[in-house]
Amino acid sequence: MLGGIYESAFKWIPEKSRVLDLGAGDGGFLERLVKGKKVKGEAVEKDPEMLARCIERGLVVHQGDVMDGLDQHDSDSFDYILLMGTLQELVSPANVLHEAFRVGQRVIVGYDNFAYWRIRLQIMFGGRAPVTNTMPYSWYESPNLHVCSVDDFQDFCKSLDFVQLQNAYYTENRKVLFMPNLFAEEALALIEKKK
Repeated sequence: MLGGIYESAFKWIPEKSRVLDLGAGDGGFLERLVKGKKVKGEAVEKDPEMLARCIERGLVVHQGDVMDGLDQHDSDSFDYILLMGTLQELVSPANVLHEAFRVGQRVIVGYDNFAYWRIRLQIMFGGRAPVTNTMPYSWYESPNLHVCSVDDFQDFCKSLDFVQLQNAYYTENRKVLFMPNLFAEEALALIEKKK
């Protein structure tokens, strides 16, 4: 059973939507959407092992990086584009989001909050790059190229004329309702381009 940001994302996606999952991992979440919401889903995954798991689940999956996955699709091919934990791994997040909005109407972004209080304490008192449950890698092994906070992400969306329709914040799969920039370990945003 998936929890936290995945539960919120599941609720936000209407039945029978067209969904493209960029960086789908093992395909578990997309499979749940296909079975539970009857979505027409496709995935993009570059890791060969994860790709094989997506195939085992019976998903339509393309091997490649995120931009390759977007380049393969016509404008307005999807209702929802998923970037669940993928945004911070991208070389150019702004370019990817612009391309995602070419292909889809709305984008759901899940990301780690680098301003989470435990991360702040690790940096302040430990003097080292943080390692947490949601960011379990040492700095030299981390797939993350960019780190941001909840506030940073909100500023990023405003600068690109993206509107946040809904947000959800979690720590250990529990919702955070107060001061998410400080108390949330993970964040989720449903965004669309300003019309």
